[in-house]
Amino acid sequence: MQRIDVREGQTLEFKRQWTDRALEDLAAFANTDGGTLLLGIRDDGEIVGAKIDDREIQRITNHIASHLGITPTIQVIDLHGLPVVEIRVDPAPGLVPYRGRYLRRVGSTNRDFSPDELARHILTRSGRSWDSLPSEWTLEEVDLEALRRFAHLARARLPYFDPSNPEQGLRNLNLLEGERLKNAGVLLFGKRPQRLFPQAQVRIGIFRGTEILDSHDFTGTLWDQLDGAMAHFRRVLKVRFDIQVEEPSLEGLQRKEIWEYPLEALREAVVNALIHRDYTYPADIQIRLEEDRLEVWSPGELPPPLTPEALYGPHSSVLCNPLIAQAFYFAGVIERWGTGTTRIIRLCREQGLPEPDFANWQGGFRVTFLQDPYTPERLRKLGLNERQIKAVLYVKEHGKITNTKYQEITGVRKRQASNDLKNLEERGILVKKGTTGKGTFYVLKRGMKGAKGAPKGQNDVDREQNA
Repeated sequence: MQRIDVREGQTLEFKRQWTDRALEDLAAFANTDGGTLLLGIRDDGEIVGAKIDDREIQRITNHIASHLGITPTIQVIDLHGLPVVEIRVDPAPGLVPYRGRYLRRVGSTNRDFSPDELARHILTRSGRSWDSLPSEWTLEEVDLEALRRFAHLARARLPYFDPSNPEQGLRNLNLLEGERLKNAGVLLFGKRPQRLFPQAQVRIGIFRGTEILDSHDFTGTLWDQLDGAMAHFRRVLKVRFDIQVEEPSLEGLQRKEIWEYPLEALREAVVNALIHRDYTYPADIQIRLEEDRLEVWSPGELPPPLTPEALYGPHSSVLCNPLIAQAFYFAGVIERWGTGTTRIIRLCREQGLPEPDFANWQGGFRVTFLQDPYTPERLRKLGLNERQIKAVLYVKEHGKITNTKYQEITGVRKRQASNDLKNLEERGILVKKGTTGKGTFYVLKRGMKGAKGAPKGQNDVDREQNA
């Protein structure tokens, strides 16, 4: 008994033989990412072979074309000495119905589009973005002060933009269709855009466990929402001051603000949410400030081909709302090359914080900022001794530590250093790298997540704090 070494999934389906039930799978493939149907394989992957000739292949091809309106690619392939029919379909430019239903592929199953999903799918396949659609509003609804503010921000990139001529300015930005504002124009320059799009706002809540301590909604134009969110961060986040002496005088004292999360990184995350969110989704941007983290959630998952993992390095810029993104670019708020997430990561690293976590979550995209789990106070609550604390802080500053360096900074002998380092490794704080002997060193265990998305070691800190 021979089995195929792959499983059914997003783009693959097995059938023992042809039945009209296969039309459902092919329609779902066409409405999603395309896919392949293999005839002559049982659901469990056992290859049984397909008894089929050229005449039957032509009949199936015609059957698919007449019922679904698509033309598949069909061929007979050999798998472990048995003939298997491979039926392949590409993503369709429009939607492919099956018996009055519109199906999409999710994992190894076929599911009906919800009305909202169907509308978004049709919009995407039409080649237009939501922000480019005409709204009900005309130039009478333009907030002239928002336009003047934009002209000030954009003077470096649009030196000839004239806010005193709203119609010409908005046409130059491609924000008018006929006499009507496009959706992007409403959000960027409309008077109280929430009258038309109630979901287009930012909500910030402060939580302690399941208890809501504070909640604020920020409305107005997208510029107003960004300013409101940043002002609120300055009111509710903790800040400390780093005093540096440049020279022995009052003027030589320089005070640097260090917020518990880098404000520029938070600003980048909010800007990304405003630009890239799915405005057809009936939810607002939600920011949760908890005791050990700050989360920015925006409706709509990452558009393909982007993945959360890709955001940690150089990646392409895929725009869900290109007209909104263009306005933010002209205003000098963003660049065009998909550098926002890598900048967030760099800002967190520079402040000694863990890398933020990027994830598709509950129909949206979430950025999670984590507090530093390796402060002396938290390490003491974990039960680390002062030698180990000194070593962890050394690794935070220098990136790694060797057994010899551990001995040097703590004053202990090699055996004790080995025991201390092994204990830190077992606790999930340090990870051993390199070959044995002189090539061995230890680094912080970065990027590892425990419960609730915290780095390993942080959960123990939380338990100690809550005890």
